[in-house]
Amino acid sequence: MASTSSTFTVGRGAGSKPKSTKLLEVLNALEEESSRSREEIFIAPPDNASGDFTDEDSGDEDGRRGSHLPGSVLHASVVPEDSGTEEEEEDELQLQPAMKRQKAVAEPKRIWTKRDIRPNFSSWTASDPHIEDLKSQELSPVGLFELFFDEGTINFIVNETNRYAWQKNVNLGLTAQELKCVLGILILSGYISYPRRRMFWETSPDSHHHLVADAIRRDRFELIFSYLHFADNTELDESDRFAKVRPLIVRMNCNFQKHAPLEEFYSFGESMCEYFGHRGSRQLRAGKPMRLGYKIWCGTTSRGYLVWFEPSQGTLFTRSHGGLDLGGSMVVRFVDALQERGCLPYHVFFDKAFTSVKLMSILRKRGVKATGTVREYRTERCPLKGPKELKKMKRGSFDYKVEESEEVIVCRWCDGSAVTVCSNAVGVEPVGLAGRHSGTARTRAQVHQPSLVKLYQEKGGGVRRMDQNMAKYKVKIRGMKWYSSFIGYVVDAALNNAWQLHRTCSRDAQVDLLAFRRYVACVYLESNADTSSQGRRSRRLETESRFDMIGHWIVHQDKRTRCALCHSQTNTRCEKCQKGVHAKCFREYHIR
Repeated sequence: MASTSSTFTVGRGAGSKPKSTKLLEVLNALEEESSRSREEIFIAPPDNASGDFTDEDSGDEDGRRGSHLPGSVLHASVVPEDSGTEEEEEDELQLQPAMKRQKAVAEPKRIWTKRDIRPNFSSWTASDPHIEDLKSQELSPVGLFELFFDEGTINFIVNETNRYAWQKNVNLGLTAQELKCVLGILILSGYISYPRRRMFWETSPDSHHHLVADAIRRDRFELIFSYLHFADNTELDESDRFAKVRPLIVRMNCNFQKHAPLEEFYSFGESMCEYFGHRGSRQLRAGKPMRLGYKIWCGTTSRGYLVWFEPSQGTLFTRSHGGLDLGGSMVVRFVDALQERGCLPYHVFFDKAFTSVKLMSILRKRGVKATGTVREYRTERCPLKGPKELKKMKRGSFDYKVEESEEVIVCRWCDGSAVTVCSNAVGVEPVGLAGRHSGTARTRAQVHQPSLVKLYQEKGGGVRRMDQNMAKYKVKIRGMKWYSSFIGYVVDAALNNAWQLHRTCSRDAQVDLLAFRRYVACVYLESNADTSSQGRRSRRLETESRFDMIGHWIVHQDKRTRCALCHSQTNTRCEKCQKGVHAKCFREYHIR
């Protein structure tokens, strides 16, 4: 569990197994607290995540049925964010009295010297032929999105969904065309949302959406969405709480890494896949905004392309690496994924939840650069000036030391408040200048800034940028299964990655994220609409998207058709409108 204002911990006795905290205990403790203003709680999947059950109490989207979380979620384990120390836990809410901790293994004595770091990493010289190939292909937004939801992934979901329905004695008969319609509706719900998703199909003039209604019948969509499945229930790994979506995770990670831009700088951090259920307490809902969901470990490029992700199952279900804590172990797993493309001098940035001198040492031995903010107790007694002492000095003052045997630098810099940064690759030199506002004189002053602090601020926000992009227009249609929100998270991540590739490959004709999503949704719904169903109008209604001037591409077609404007034969068409149009008629056709 993670919180922006507090952390919940569970004590353990010497030699005893850690007791997992239940969500119900945390929520009850939160209700008793009146000083917290915002909470973020990470939960593990239910204990019987591999079983056959749904979250019946999550209710409809408008909250008519049931306003409380289901028992399977209330009794799910809370995922701890980090194991803090006594100095940083003065403000914690203890759910159980803390017991004495086990004695830690003796660490080697560190020798700290006042000098700058002397790294021995090779310089970055790698090129990226795959991105150059994508640039030459000039893929449309749909083509970029289908790099991730490719034909193999679509057919896999179709087969597993049909298998699951057959196991339930239902002959679903899902096709790839119908699945793309479902994906189109999910994408569209990110920027056009109704209190109830059935309003898309209502005939009332204030809600009817003919792009959706003409693509797939309402009851057919509901049936398909309720049976969406990603694994064979007869072959689930019971030790993996995400076994129901593990094949999808593996496939998407493979596609994300395959098409990821090959860059020097990467970020690692935590993201949240928000859970849709409601908490019944009025006090908690009204007075304390609370986000409840699954923690996702994410590794991204500096611009926010998601390279690798893994949902957290807590320390009870994850093995540590080389004496590192859970966060450090996940950083090493991300580095393993990066080095599948070659042992290059990557530079990974992360925050204080992951950074330690031991982690920096392990990454240096593997040829990977790393920089991150670090907590005081993880500096291994590096003799730096304290924050109070630095605050008394001139703004921009800093102190630093280098560990002799491991060649790891720890620097504390004061800029209003003190921040401690650790690195195995970047030192304090050259010391630059950073512009800062002076509150008293209302002027802009220049303060000294060490090199490693500047680089961290410039390149270390990839996960945050990804979260911001995905939160803008995230999928809002929810299901009754505990992992239904995870489906939307994967779709949003694929769209974010496709848009990042679009920004890289199409520098002359870029569109923003909203226009990109609209293009993919419209093409999926218009191109895959079932016009042969009984009672459906055979003609395709022209939508307002014809005149929106967004994402219209002229492409070649093998079969000649009539031009929608001049009605003579043509072998080109508009990919978005799916209408035959001459190149000479293309502009006039898309203008009112």
